[in-house]
Amino acid sequence: MDEKTLTKNTARLTALDGLRGLAAVVVVFHHALYTNPEFPGAPGGGHAPVGSFMWWISYTPLKLASAGVESVIVFFVLSGLVVTLPVVRRRGFDWVAYFPRRVVRLMVPVAASVVLAAAWVAAIPQISTQPSGTWLSNSSTPNFSWEYIVKAIDLLGGDGQINNPLWSLRWELAFSLLLPVFAIAALAVRKWWIGGLALACALTWLGAHAGSGELEYFPAFFVGAIIAVRLDVVRDAAARINARWFRHPLWAGLTVGSALLLIAPWLVGPGVGSIPELDNVLKGLVPLAAAGLVVAVLGWTPLRVVFESRPLQFLGAISFSLYLVHVPIILFSTYLFAGQAWYVPLLFALPLAVLVAVGFTWLIEKRSHGWSKAAGEWASARYRTWFGPEEETREPAEARATTSTRA
Repeated sequence: MDEKTLTKNTARLTALDGLRGLAAVVVVFHHALYTNPEFPGAPGGGHAPVGSFMWWISYTPLKLASAGVESVIVFFVLSGLVVTLPVVRRRGFDWVAYFPRRVVRLMVPVAASVVLAAAWVAAIPQISTQPSGTWLSNSSTPNFSWEYIVKAIDLLGGDGQINNPLWSLRWELAFSLLLPVFAIAALAVRKWWIGGLALACALTWLGAHAGSGELEYFPAFFVGAIIAVRLDVVRDAAARINARWFRHPLWAGLTVGSALLLIAPWLVGPGVGSIPELDNVLKGLVPLAAAGLVVAVLGWTPLRVVFESRPLQFLGAISFSLYLVHVPIILFSTYLFAGQAWYVPLLFALPLAVLVAVGFTWLIEKRSHGWSKAAGEWASARYRTWFGPEEETREPAEARATTSTRA
């Protein structure tokens, strides 16, 4: 597929950057509220009286503003879509370049965020006055040593104690390494996509029921991969819907329904804890809800315009960096303002996290793009030199440049 066609196919995906930015902000709010042990869902079992502020933002649709775990599932679906799309759209996809490119793209910002997190942890003693088992107590590192840096960088087998959002990067990296499997599976269910989505929901439910991270999180990437292989169909269907008088009610229904389904376990109320299987079933539907939001953002013109707006595009541009840096800053601020009301540190931490994310994006993340591209081109060139036909090794440099791929 030529560059012009590829650009046409991906042009409208810019709205998904805005969706990613909004999801990152929700994750930040989620962790910010975790500093209050009364926040429902926080480790240690927060309890909110009916009608209280914490109740309203936990058991009503306002939960959308702090649905951090659910927003991570949205991240996973988005990754499944945008990482799989070049594979199914480009003829002769360069797998030799892909693997080093993708690993460098993920690991350079991760490693930099770990070093930065270590600086925040070492800057002030993290000795929690909250009871053992709370989020603040669990996330603090009172006896910091350099070993924590090594453990955090080791995504697949380490321990992200000093920067706990790294737990999700473990699944991002694993999916990236298993991309051929996901792409083949998505292509295999291309005509039976409803069955593929149903299978993903069933596996997610099973993972939640059995406590298996692989089954609970990998299906979300698979859902994104299914959208990637069906993207033209999604766009054609959206175009047909947008030509009808009922387009706005239909799209609004899909958007609102998907958003509510995303937080359905919370809308049941605190009593859902006494019905654990219902909680697991509703969690199994979260990838489907995330897919609904993705389709709505791509297909509903007014919604797409919102997510293509400058504020949300700005958040999308810094979303990965914001996700990587915010928790250590929240913890640092909590200890810096120890003894103050729980929300006072957040007035300092949240603006600081955005500023640090902007700097991190410019200093680390943007450079990681260039380094990852260079690593992929180097690996691909070495492979052609060592194993490729002689005529390929003599291909002019300017011709090779037109076939480079982006992760």
